[in-house]
Amino acid sequence: MDAIIGRYRARMEENGLVLKHATGINFDLTPEETLGLLDFINAYRQTLLALTTEHDTEPRIESVVLNRNNDAQGNKPFQG
Repeated sequence: MDAIIGRYRARMEENGLVLKHATGINFDLTPEETLGLLDFINAYRQTLLALTTEHDTEPRIESVVLNRNNDAQGNKPFQG
């Protein structure tokens, strides 16, 4: 049985885990590599969760409102 994880299709085979990206790139992981990846993910689980919630609730783009008669800092435009 396959599982879809974001842009990846994951499948367990006799010789390990196969991750296939939508572009066709495959990652064939041995059981030892798969368990190593699992340990890595478990070690950083809290960090990953924080990044996920931070991404959803904290936009990185600052909004700038321009006044037609003033620039972004509130100064009048140069009229030379």
